[in-house]
Amino acid sequence: MNYKVFLRLEAMEMLRKIRGVQKTRISRFIDALTVNPFLAGDFSENDDAQRQIEIKVIGRYAITYWADHAVSEVKIIDIRMADGP
Repeated sequence: MNYKVFLRLEAMEMLRKIRGVQKTRISRFIDALTVNPFLAGDFSENDDAQRQIEIKVIGRYAITYWADHAVSEVKIIDIRMADGP
């Protein structure tokens, strides 16, 4: 089962700014989502549409995503510093 991963523009722009080991770890996690879209985050919550949104903390960053199993896609909607906005 291989899913496609889509990054929201703002998430992609943030990923471009990250350097070094942090970027490598985040990129590996994103790659892992293509093979296993059921990977749970460290936290989860429901959005306004009642979708389960996962939040994975990797180093200093929080990656927010959800799996759209109907179309075999994972949507990464946010990458930000884990300790603030």
